[in-house]
Amino acid sequence: MDNLAVDLENGRVVEVILSIGGRAGVGSTLYAVPPGSLSFSASNKIVHFNANRQKLNAAPKFETSRWDNPWQSNEVAEVYTYYDEPNYLAVSQDAKSSRPRLGNVQKASKIIGMPVKNFQDQKLGDVEDLVVALGSGRVIAVIISSGGFLELGEELSAISPAALRFNSENNGLLLDATKASLANAAHFKSSQWPDFDLNFSDGFSGGYQASPRSRGGPSEDAGNTARNVRDRNNRTLTPMDQGNNAADLRTTAQIRKAILMRDELSVNAHNIKVITAEGRVTLRGPVDTEDEKRVIDEIATKISGSDKVDNQLEVKSRTTLAK
Repeated sequence: MDNLAVDLENGRVVEVILSIGGRAGVGSTLYAVPPGSLSFSASNKIVHFNANRQKLNAAPKFETSRWDNPWQSNEVAEVYTYYDEPNYLAVSQDAKSSRPRLGNVQKASKIIGMPVKNFQDQKLGDVEDLVVALGSGRVIAVIISSGGFLELGEELSAISPAALRFNSENNGLLLDATKASLANAAHFKSSQWPDFDLNFSDGFSGGYQASPRSRGGPSEDAGNTARNVRDRNNRTLTPMDQGNNAADLRTTAQIRKAILMRDELSVNAHNIKVITAEGRVTLRGPVDTEDEKRVIDEIATKISGSDKVDNQLEVKSRTTLAK
């Protein structure tokens, strides 16, 4: 693969650019194919192309000049039609009102490395990587590295593409978040990536992502109903309620650092939400065991003081998402 054409607004891989022939990229020919024509074999790490050489040779070539101009939906439709793949931009006769619009298409290689800022022009980090489901053409998450800007070391954040948009120059991304709220959101170590699937949920949302289920994903797991209802209650603290005074920010940072230093804790435990407001600490999110809940409570109590911790952690069976 040479590159991916990504429509972040719709959370889609529009086309996959293949480089065929030549040596080391020299003298090769580029072709654009729908992501649905490809499948990834996790066992041997090979991408399979559902077309023969004859069909590929007769296919329209990809012109690199397309990167320099706004992508047109008719050009995308031509590629999908040629390979007999359903076009996510297509509209049925009974669903014209829900027709998606082709967004700002950019190279994946250009998006990776882009700075991410908030609307106050404060830098929050850089795009580290993209998580995509190749066969379905979905962009599952945008991975942001914020270590040097939020004092998180090598910690990474996973944000829904729906929460991001390009700036006016198309050389950076904007996220509606404060430094405090992003620092307080769930993170994971660069050496311990979680498993992602099409149901990527608010475990790594930080309070900013639009649920993938609003774009036609599977229904909510009944086991999460209580937690989700509580999260929607406007009387319940969210990461956006994190206090911005120096003492509250320091308390949250110290608790998160102490939790992350405990290597025996699970990924779930490392990614709980810690919210400090007016000196009171709220702990929220799933953990794997009662012991983890107790350990985190002890950490928070030791740092913030007794009678200042509201422990809302939930013990749940640890599940592994299929890639």
